Amino acid sequence: MLDRRSSRESLSIGRVRGHVWRQLSVGVCVVAILSTVGWAMVRFFLEPAASREGAAAPRPVIDLESYPESGTPMPETAFLPSFLVLDTPPDSPPDPPTSGDILAAARVEQASTSLQPPSLEMLVRLAKGDSVAKVLHRLGVATGDVGNTVATLAEHVRLKSLPIGQAITLRIRPAADAGAKALLLALTIRPEPRREITLEREEDGDYSVEEEVFEVTSKLQRASGEVEGSVIASAEAAGVPRAPLAEMLRAFSWDVNFQHDIKTGDRFDVMIERSWTSDGHEVDAGRVLWAELTTGGGAESFRLYRFKPEAGEEFFYNRAGESVVKALLRTPLNMSRISSRFGLRRHPVLKFTRLHAGVDFAAPPGTPILAAGAGRVVEAGPNGGYGKWVKISHDGGLATGYAHMSRIAPGVRRSVRVRQGQVIGFVGSTGLSTGPHLHFELHRHGRPVNPLTMARTAERTRLAGRDLARFKERVAELDFLRDTMTVVEDPVAENR
Repeated sequence: MLDRRSSRESLSIGRVRGHVWRQLSVGVCVVAILSTVGWAMVRFFLEPAASREGAAAPRPVIDLESYPESGTPMPETAFLPSFLVLDTPPDSPPDPPTSGDILAAARVEQASTSLQPPSLEMLVRLAKGDSVAKVLHRLGVATGDVGNTVATLAEHVRLKSLPIGQAITLRIRPAADAGAKALLLALTIRPEPRREITLEREEDGDYSVEEEVFEVTSKLQRASGEVEGSVIASAEAAGVPRAPLAEMLRAFSWDVNFQHDIKTGDRFDVMIERSWTSDGHEVDAGRVLWAELTTGGGAESFRLYRFKPEAGEEFFYNRAGESVVKALLRTPLNMSRISSRFGLRRHPVLKFTRLHAGVDFAAPPGTPILAAGAGRVVEAGPNGGYGKWVKISHDGGLATGYAHMSRIAPGVRRSVRVRQGQVIGFVGSTGLSTGPHLHFELHRHGRPVNPLTMARTAERTRLAGRDLARFKERVAELDFLRDTMTVVEDPVAENR
């Protein structure tokens, strides 16, 4: 009984072992077949056609020593992997290219160009303390290339005069490895709107420069609107650029006090000439040719025309040919308010009534104070209750005084000549003062007079003779342009 059970167990173990060996044999055969098929496919794709057909096809041998002697350029295929080299039987002329050859050549060219990193194009702007050389050094360009670039550009551009924010377009090839340097391939700079300089790297490493000069054309812009709040905010909302707006305000300031004369509902109208390049770049912010402003809710209207006399500076004149420039500015501060007028009043510090011999203009500390007219400084320094004080003598027996300054402008001292509108000091509260303001006095033959009244009646120069005839022609021309042109809301977008 025991022997029969042992024989059955031995038979079962033998069957299991036979099954395992059969499975292993099948696996080995499958692996062998797959390996054979895979190797055949690799040989089919990697080996040249001539080799597959059984013909001897030795690859061309590159003689590295013969090329330096003969000067013959090294073939591009010399350093390519073998499977990218086009096989040519030795001592036989090349066959006409076939579509397969062209595709193979394209693969060779792609492989050769892929050895160089792609170039990058970027736009940079000069920051404070920046220069073209510093920008190139930061981008990893070799010192020698930087020097050559700067030397070449300096013949066409004043590099030291480039402003902060100057745009420069660069095309750079980054370094291929850690030990190499980046290459500057091209650089474009526009030092002024009408000139563009392009520098390009040649194959020999030198740089060539091309300069393009764009044509400039002038276009007229007209803007008008109603005052809501302030003239400045209203004019800017109507599209008046800041430079022409400041020019217009200065021209009207001899007749208009913008703090008191302007009311809500007053209107402004201005015609501006602006210049543009042929490719749409703005050359300048523009200049005022004609302007009109109403004051006092429409009670008064002022017009001015730009004109240049034969023997004088270009500026503005009213329709009668009188210069808007007077002997004295109406206010020596921009955008100030009158806090105390000329006449008898109770002094806020001394507490008794006496003549207030000037006009007080309240303004923030540090506001620039302008000379009301051209003249010579006769006093500059501390002056009792006036605090820091400047007095200027003008033609015609006139003199102006400026009190309570925080400081006197540099260079303003006794016997120095100043021009009209020059900054002579800054608003403060020195002397007998209860707050920051300018106390402004006007003397005529040594006696104080009301500055506001005198400024209205101050003398103007008047055109005559040939200048007056030319001016009338100019007025007719500007009036015609004004009446026939339309208001341009966005001249920048129009020129894009």
